[in-house]
Amino acid sequence: MCPVRVRLLLGWVFVACCASVASAAETLTPGLQWKDPSEVRLRVDFPGEGYRAEWQLFRCRCGDLLVRTELNEPGETVHGDIALIGKRALLTRGFDADAAELVSIDAPALMMQLALRLLERAEPGGPAAVVKRRPVAVTEENRPIQLDTGTAVGGFPAPWSVSGELWPVNETGRRFDLEFRFSTGGAAGAEAQQGEMRLAGEAEYARRDFPLDPGAGLDEWSLEWRDADDPLAQSDFRPESLEDLRRRIRESSN
Repeated sequence: MCPVRVRLLLGWVFVACCASVASAAETLTPGLQWKDPSEVRLRVDFPGEGYRAEWQLFRCRCGDLLVRTELNEPGETVHGDIALIGKRALLTRGFDADAAELVSIDAPALMMQLALRLLERAEPGGPAAVVKRRPVAVTEENRPIQLDTGTAVGGFPAPWSVSGELWPVNETGRRFDLEFRFSTGGAAGAEAQQGEMRLAGEAEYARRDFPLDPGAGLDEWSLEWRDADDPLAQSDFRPESLEDLRRRIRESSN
C-alpha cells in the first residue's frame, strides 16, 4: 500500500455513545459488547511500509473523548493529544505545526471501530467469553466491513479475513493481537490489490476516571470547532477551563 492509501484507510469510527461498562469491582458480565470499552490502547502496523500508528482512547461518562496519538513514518514521529468535547469542540496539544493534516479525531475513531468490529467477528460472545488465551480465525467471503463516524466513512469490501489471539489480562481487560487481510478495489477493470495490517492492543471495560481535570486551564491546548458555523465558533468565547467549555456547550445546546 502506498502512504496515501494508508492515510485514506485511517478514515474510521469509534461511536461516542453511552455504554454499559463494567464496574471496577466487577467481572465482565455476559452480553457486554466489544464496542463498550472505557479505554482502548491500539497499535496498527502496516507491513512493508514502515508506518505505525499508536492510539490510546479514553471515554468520559459525560460523552467526551480523549485520544493520545503517536504516528510513525520513516524518519518522522508525530505525538499529540486530541479531545472531543460535547461532540462539538476539538482540543489539540503537542502536535507540530507541520503535522496539522494528521490532527483528526476521525482517524483514531475509525481504526478503533475497525478493531472492535474485527473482535465482534472473532468472538461474537463479547469480551466476557474470553477466559483464557486462545487463537481466532475468521474468513468472510460476502459481507463487507462498513465504518462511519458521522463525519468520515470508510470500509473494506469482501473477501477479508482476520486471525490472531485473544486473552484476558485481568478481570475487566482483554488483549488482542490480530492480523487483518483485505482487498482494495482498483479502477474499473483493474485487478484488486491485496493488503494487510496488524492491530494489537487492549480494551478495558472497568469504569476509569477521565484523565483531563475539569478545572485545569486550557492554555496549552488549541481550540477548534467541528462545524465552522457553530454559534460558539462565531463568538469571541474563549474558555478558561475544560468545565467552562463544557458548560458553554451545554448552555448553547438548550
